[in-house]
Amino acid sequence: MINRKMIPFLVLGLVLAGASVLAGQESTLEAKIGRARTVVLTPEGSRDAILEALIGVLDASLMILPDSDYAGEFRSRIEWVRGSYKEGALFSDKARQYLGLSYKLVSGGDAWQIPAELKDPATTTKGIERATEICVKLLDSALAERKAGRNEEAVRHLLEFVLLVITPIEA
Repeated sequence: MINRKMIPFLVLGLVLAGASVLAGQESTLEAKIGRARTVVLTPEGSRDAILEALIGVLDASLMILPDSDYAGEFRSRIEWVRGSYKEGALFSDKARQYLGLSYKLVSGGDAWQIPAELKDPATTTKGIERATEICVKLLDSALAERKAGRNEEAVRHLLEFVLLVITPIEA
């Protein structure tokens, strides 16, 4: 039988259990990618929001990273980049280098390239809008690849997104 002194503890337990369920929902792959998508589509997003979105996408890449010969190296480099972003270093050369090396690991040795659509003189006048479209497409593709069971391709799209966001694009 429950006495009156135990009721507050039961209520507290239920509240904490509910909070942990909600926190778990916020840490899913879909939630992390959804937050990044929202930040990309929000005009004039804050620097902190962008950093949080990038950290979330890197977290997502680590969540679905397949077991492989390169997994340890990939994880080490991405965790370093995450730490750098948590310190506020958005445009660090070392972070960009580590992301590029991590990309090579999941792409079979291919180096990341700025998408051709952003190099085309006919589309450079819409640079930011086009880059935003590509970013959203990369996030959507990552989710689709994950749902199809192709985690390595999903990780590759997530890194392409991060690299595109942090790479200066000249008009």
